[in-house]
Amino acid sequence: MDFIDLDPIDLQHTPLGTRNQNPKLHDWQLDWQKVAALIHDNHDVMAVVQAGLAEDWLNTQGTIWDEDRGYYRYPNDNRELDDTVFWAASTWATPAILVTFHNELTKSFACYRVGRDPDFHYLGHDNAE
Repeated sequence: MDFIDLDPIDLQHTPLGTRNQNPKLHDWQLDWQKVAALIHDNHDVMAVVQAGLAEDWLNTQGTIWDEDRGYYRYPNDNRELDDTVFWAASTWATPAILVTFHNELTKSFACYRVGRDPDFHYLGHDNAE
């Protein structure tokens, strides 16, 4: 998986968050297979990967992987929570990732598929190989 396989997206902020129910536009969830493939294939140039909803980034984003710790949380693990919280599914916004590269440049990409599963589905290992 390469970055050219993903569509760039602008990250926005909803000042009051999404306290009211927005109209349902779709059922989109983060595409965990793409995220895992991207991290596996490009971990040598990335420092941090965050995930959230592009239309309300500041209220929904969290770090999911970095070059020091690897993945921050796995499903059904018994490790202590690490305060990483992010939204991975939406009926109105676009699940997205923000990649920080080693040169501190950041790029954001839409990264979703049809679905409504908001759970953590990390498909990698503790540290990228």
